[in-house]
Amino acid sequence: MKKFKFTLQTVHNVRQMLQDKESLVLSQLQAEADQAAARVTHIEQMRLLAIDDYVLRLNNGEQMSPVEMELNSNHFASLNRLQQEAERTLAQKNQACRRQGEKVAAAMREVKVTDRLRENQLARHESEFIRKEQSSVDEMVSSRFARQLSQPK
Repeated sequence: MKKFKFTLQTVHNVRQMLQDKESLVLSQLQAEADQAAARVTHIEQMRLLAIDDYVLRLNNGEQMSPVEMELNSNHFASLNRLQQEAERTLAQKNQACRRQGEKVAAAMREVKVTDRLRENQLARHESEFIRKEQSSVDEMVSSRFARQLSQPK
């Protein structure tokens, strides 16, 4: 049997490399998005702790000077700005992940196409081999039968 060789193997290999590359980029972007989400959570915790501390001080009847109150207010505003920036960054990272996910999906579809082409080509190769083999067997049987008929009894 003649060895099967997929005619588009190079194209398939290139598509697989592209899929691997796109998947790697996606995993890196997802790691960055995870870090951004952790940063948002951390800032939110810092903000809640600062508010709890402020409320506790007020509930304990602690007197605060106007300067302290302004410092607390500025601190809350700063934490709010940090949280908003971190949330924007997280949204950008998530959007980049979605776009990259689309690229990965497209690359996967292209790999599947060449996989199917390879399967079809292999099936044709095998059916051609079987057809040729059957033809050879038919020729041998026919020639044997013809010899038997031509021999005197």
